[in-house]
Parts: sequence; C-alpha cells; structure tokens
Amino acid sequence: MLAGLIACLVGCCGTVPSTITQPPAVKSKSASNAALHVIGVHQGPRGRSMDQRVNLAQCQALRNQAKQAQLLSPDACLADVHQAYDARTITVNITDDSQPIILGLMAYEAVNWQISTTPGVVIERVIVAGYHQPQVQGVGDVQVDVYSYDNSPCPRCVQKGRFFYAYERVPLEMELAAGVRASSFQGNYTGGSYQIFKGMQ
Repeated sequence: MLAGLIACLVGCCGTVPSTITQPPAVKSKSASNAALHVIGVHQGPRGRSMDQRVNLAQCQALRNQAKQAQLLSPDACLADVHQAYDARTITVNITDDSQPIILGLMAYEAVNWQISTTPGVVIERVIVAGYHQPQVQGVGDVQVDVYSYDNSPCPRCVQKGRFFYAYERVPLEMELAAGVRASSFQGNYTGGSYQIFKGMQ
C-alpha cells in the first residue's frame, strides 16, 4: 500500500520542465536581417588631467590623506572615487552600410557613447547596458533601449530592465535584448575608439 501511495505521489507531482525557466531561443538573424555589433568596456578613456591610477590606488591615496582627519571605510572610499568621475567619451565609427545594424553598447562606468556614421548606414536599434549613467549621441531618432542601474538622461532612451555589462564576451542578456546573435564583438577594460565596417566578425 505504501509503495502504491509513493507511486501515485510521484506520478501526480513529478517535475516537468517549464519553458519559463529555460532561456528563450536567440535567432541567428533578426526579422529585418539586421546585424548585432557589440562593444563592451569597463570604462572610457581617462583624460590627461584625470588621475591615471586604477580605482583601488586612488582609493588608497584618499584613505592615506584621510588618516589625519578620519578613517574612511572601503565603501565610502570607493564612493568618493566614483563621485569624481565624469562621463568619458567613447567614439564608434560605423561605415558598414551592407545591412541594418543593431548596436549593442556596454560599460560599467558612466560613458558618453558618441556614434558617427557614414551616408547609407542604417541603425535599426541601439541597446546600451551598464551600471552607471550611460549617454548616447549621434543615433538620430532611433530609440535607445537602456539596461542600467542609473537612469540615462538621453532624450530617446527608454529604461528596459536590470543592468548587465561585459568587456570580455557578449553576454546572453545582450543577445536576448536584441533577439539575434552577435555578428561581432569588441571589448577592452578601458575603451577609446571603435570601428564597425563591412565584413568584420
């Protein structure tokens, strides 16, 4: 009798895979045949007048200066370093006019993405992701879908969801947001200027 009860419970309450918890399929091509080009950085280039040391070194210097007055916690120290940041500009020059482009841009730090296109280039969508406040210029009337912790002030930006970013690979979140697999990826810890041209991979 106990074996029958166990069999009944297993039969009625067994686990069935749910499509909700499985990642949705990402197509190799978009419905409009647009190509997803992704650029990921941690931060933009530092200006010549900016402290060239990494955040941890800047933080340590602030802590050393504060020993005379008060000790700073590591969190407070890093907060002071981040408050000193201005958005750094990264330029993206696009000359690929062979098909529409979905532009995926990612940065952890505040970045001003300056997009420059040649005649004939069609930017279908822009997806910008990161933690700190992103800004995008040079995309005309194209809507910019934003996935960031800080809200973006750009006039065509629409906050879409939780932040993500990467500079070593294309994260699945980017391809899901675009609905298509990436055609190319470029990434650096500190970004500067990038090119998107015909035939790149």
